[in-house]
Amino acid sequence: MPGFLIDKLATVDSTNSRLLQMAIAGACHRRCVVTDVQTAGRGQRGRQWHAEPGVALLCSVAWQFHRVCALDGLSLAVGVMTIRALQGLGVAGLQLKWPNDILAVDSRDHDGSSPPLGKLGGILIETVASSDGMRTAVIGVGLNLRTAPRPQLLSGGLSGVHLDALTATVLHRDDVLDALLVHYDIGLTRFAQDGFAAFRDEWWQARAYGDAMLTARLPDGGELLGKMTDVTARGALVLSSQWGLHTLVSGEVSVRAARS
Repeated sequence: MPGFLIDKLATVDSTNSRLLQMAIAGACHRRCVVTDVQTAGRGQRGRQWHAEPGVALLCSVAWQFHRVCALDGLSLAVGVMTIRALQGLGVAGLQLKWPNDILAVDSRDHDGSSPPLGKLGGILIETVASSDGMRTAVIGVGLNLRTAPRPQLLSGGLSGVHLDALTATVLHRDDVLDALLVHYDIGLTRFAQDGFAAFRDEWWQARAYGDAMLTARLPDGGELLGKMTDVTARGALVLSSQWGLHTLVSGEVSVRAARS
């Protein structure tokens, strides 16, 4: 793929870990690692990130930013870039769950009511500073390509959905990867210039759950019940509860649909 140096590996502990090691050792920009199997893949909040061989796209991209560039909202912006790429491959109806999940309607095994949302993939971003005034963001992306005997990405209560169920065309891993890298090249360049504000409106339009009641799980173990009213230009979620407005930053906060 023009612009990216791609390492294709049969097995690796973690694509994010491999790129972080490279970034610590020296400049690491426009570098991609993709693998068939991760033996120690990671997700958000310390969750295991597991995929059966051949059923998921597991990759990480390294991109250097100047240290003065605020990376707030980067995971949300990458979500927008990802659904742009998938839409270009004919995948419709994708939604983004704040701050790092890609969802789609799970039409299997429901009772005729509105089908639930399932998890198609997730994003994990880690950073490392270098001595040249730069900071490397390592962007890990996992996408379910096809079904597996057991759930391939631990989904925090959401069932897994896969691309083969969302399009009539069988999408091969490398074709999906190529599409992603095209959009990441364009999108990350734009993010470096304008931050999340350039992606804010598009993220809001693609947001999952809309005006539904949500439960936010807070770092101290508490929960907050409310509705999304906004997402800020730096990627924070504004939730309206009976106690007023609350601005939530990503990190250790997770949001899910409230149980009825």
